[in-house]
Amino acid sequence: MEKKIRESFYYKVSQTEPEALRRFLINEVGEKSKEKLYNYLKDLADSYPKFDEWFYNTIIPEIELKNGEREIIMVLSDIEDCNKVILTGIAILKKKQSEKKICTFRIHEDYRNHGIGTELFEESFKYLETRKPIITISHDRRIFFEKHIKKFEFNETQILRDYYKNGSIEYVYNGILT
Repeated sequence: MEKKIRESFYYKVSQTEPEALRRFLINEVGEKSKEKLYNYLKDLADSYPKFDEWFYNTIIPEIELKNGEREIIMVLSDIEDCNKVILTGIAILKKKQSEKKICTFRIHEDYRNHGIGTELFEESFKYLETRKPIITISHDRRIFFEKHIKKFEFNETQILRDYYKNGSIEYVYNGILT
């Protein structure tokens, strides 16, 4: 039986107040009460070695600075027939003068093809103040992005071999990684 979404809400983690709620979003969101936000993304460590270090030592501290250079946009969706609100999407963004980038983009596999990805890209574009941010996509996840690459007319600008991990290919769109 297909799960239907009643409504989705988009939250910028750095702007969530009070601080206790922001901490809760970072630490406890998920279908299981003890599931961590990181757990939603941890399989990315297979494609990106040291993903966990980057998440905990770069992303979270930079978001807590609240200087507008990093953001996590979370999609929480109200699911019909189960009376649950669950994490259905996430984007980790970098907005620096030198680089506007979608660092991580994930839609829960059970809720793909419901428009969440398109809306999350739109929210990301608003935050980054560009419709052509840099985004890199590993060869093993490229199929999940094909529709959006075409829809938003992303331009492939680099193909990097062994950039994040030996034996992997990373496709770069809308800019150059240095």
